[in-house]
Amino acid sequence: MKRWMQNLYLKRIREAIEKYNMISDGDRILVAVSGGKDSTVLFYALNQLKRIGYKKFEVVGLTIDHGLIGNLESYHRHCVDNDMVHEIHEEHYAIALSHGKAFAPCYTCSRLRKGIVKRHAMENGYNKIALGHTKDDLVETFMMNMLQHGKIATMVPVSTTEEGITMIRPLMLVDEKSIIKSIELLAFPLMSDTCEFAKERLRSRAEGMINQIELTTPDFSDRVIQALGNVDFNRLL
Repeated sequence: MKRWMQNLYLKRIREAIEKYNMISDGDRILVAVSGGKDSTVLFYALNQLKRIGYKKFEVVGLTIDHGLIGNLESYHRHCVDNDMVHEIHEEHYAIALSHGKAFAPCYTCSRLRKGIVKRHAMENGYNKIALGHTKDDLVETFMMNMLQHGKIATMVPVSTTEEGITMIRPLMLVDEKSIIKSIELLAFPLMSDTCEFAKERLRSRAEGMINQIELTTPDFSDRVIQALGNVDFNRLL
């Protein structure tokens, strides 16, 4: 294993796993693989940890082919060549959702995709689903909740669905810059979303604010993550 892998993502992934007890021996983990940079690094890293004997767990990646995905075959072949178990669920609902729509159907598409992943996990005996949300995603969600809803909240490291499946976010301490650099070094052929709405960024306002703050406070995102785990309840309204 190359040193840069440890420095860019593996060290922080293991830190998150151990701090929040995300993975135990005997777990069957289904990784929600969109084929983008975040879920790809997560899928690859969990396979690495499995190979070196870091706990005894099973890991399988699942991609939902909603009908508007590019480079899926190349991605799948790359996974197979690297001994990564990658499954594909074909259900072309996105074509109908996006056709002739004046407004982006991203929320509905996302909900459908998550529902399919959960159903697949339940039907095939997986007890955990791994999601590729990074530190940047958690901080952006925190900012969005303040701006749009006037509340302090973000994604949690570990949660349990109504169906009893545990959701984990092992990338929660890995920043976007490290993810981008890792993908470049891994030379992984990412999938692409060919939907006309794919380039819209609902998080752009929060992302822009964070970028502005980090011009003068470079460790702002780290401080937010630290603060969310260090809440003084006696000093809240």
